[in-house]
Amino acid sequence: MGNKVVELLNSRFAGRSITSEPLEKAIVAELIQAARLTPSCFNNQPWRFLFLQSADAIAKGTEALSAGNKPWAGRAPLLIVGYTRATDDCQLPDGREYHQFDLGMSVMNILLAATHHGLAARPMAGFDPAKIKQLFKLEEDCQPLVMISVGHTSTDESHLPKHYLGKAHSPRERKDADEIVTKL
Repeated sequence: MGNKVVELLNSRFAGRSITSEPLEKAIVAELIQAARLTPSCFNNQPWRFLFLQSADAIAKGTEALSAGNKPWAGRAPLLIVGYTRATDDCQLPDGREYHQFDLGMSVMNILLAATHHGLAARPMAGFDPAKIKQLFKLEEDCQPLVMISVGHTSTDESHLPKHYLGKAHSPRERKDADEIVTKL
């Protein structure tokens, strides 16, 4: 019997070739619940998310995407903006900004919950945080750090830029364990 978490991680897929088919409300609710259940420093739960599902919200979110992400991510039935504020941090005495780590963990929970349903969920750094703040009227101290496209995978690659064609379902490359872990 294998480790179910490792099996889920092995099946995780961050594809760019997705359909615009809407997601079931129950699945979106599970993604939200996955974020809520994330551990955090002093249980501060500093993450905040915008779940963009309506056509208007997705169009606004797409405006903030980089040119390379717009053609495919703009098709997603769900775009998620993950943000945090330093004021929500756990205020560690050494000054580390742990709220960003906490947000990262909650994003991974969302990715794994999407994977459980066979969805492609791709985190993106390619967007303009200032544009997100402006478009969605976020407070000045909010720090948008990630956008995630979520959707059903598709074999249709006609919407992808040429440099992505044929790569939609290529296997992920990972460093060997001895390159990233030192056992003492």
